Amino acid sequence: MYLVAVLLLLYRDVSSADVTVVVGRKGNSTVLQCGGDHEDNISGLIWKIHHINNSLCIFSYADFAKRGPTIYNNCSTRMTFTNITLTIQNTQISDRGNYTCERSCHEGTFITTTILQVLAQPSVSLDINSNGSLECRANGGFPAAEISWNPHSDDINITKIKDLDDTWTVISTYKFNGDNVTCLVSHPTIVNVWSQSIVLSGSSKLSTNDQRPFTTPDGSLMDNVCGLLPVSLKSLMQHYWNRNPEQ
Repeated sequence: MYLVAVLLLLYRDVSSADVTVVVGRKGNSTVLQCGGDHEDNISGLIWKIHHINNSLCIFSYADFAKRGPTIYNNCSTRMTFTNITLTIQNTQISDRGNYTCERSCHEGTFITTTILQVLAQPSVSLDINSNGSLECRANGGFPAAEISWNPHSDDINITKIKDLDDTWTVISTYKFNGDNVTCLVSHPTIVNVWSQSIVLSGSSKLSTNDQRPFTTPDGSLMDNVCGLLPVSLKSLMQHYWNRNPEQ
């Protein structure tokens, strides 16, 4: 009989519910509130969670006069419920969806719907691949990051790979001819557009956006300062010097 009551609550009309949007971060804890300030006199509460992948789970609490409190829960073990608060530990992209809470107390029944969005910040790098092209990567982002180059080129290839955790890896390659090239990455989790530049010029100088020059083709200066730079940049310098041994 109790399960029937839960199902009836599940399919009630919630068109009059208040709707809010909460943005969580992948890997962090996300807290959702059932709304209202009446935590002490709750007689019944039900969370109906409809995930973006169409899976459904229910948490319900009812305080019966004769039977006492009864709890039903088929949600993830990462979700915990305390009074009117739902906490999602280690939030994942798959947790996105609609979270509707119906709370009954002496003052009446209150319905709150929360739309949960989840973002994942990508890790970004600029490197040179085995084909000698510049390669800009944005790993583990959600939604997928946007990568562009300055100056623009018709010889740009972009690959998007969906990872097992629903995040995206975006790889953009750029054929360069010794120009000053900048990779730009934009994403909702990045306040300012991420950018990094590489300069290859006839004066045998190579630098990133910190404008450190390297003018020793025999590699001695490169070895002296490699502790200050990514290994990928060292490989790019060596690649350039190998292509221009007479400069």
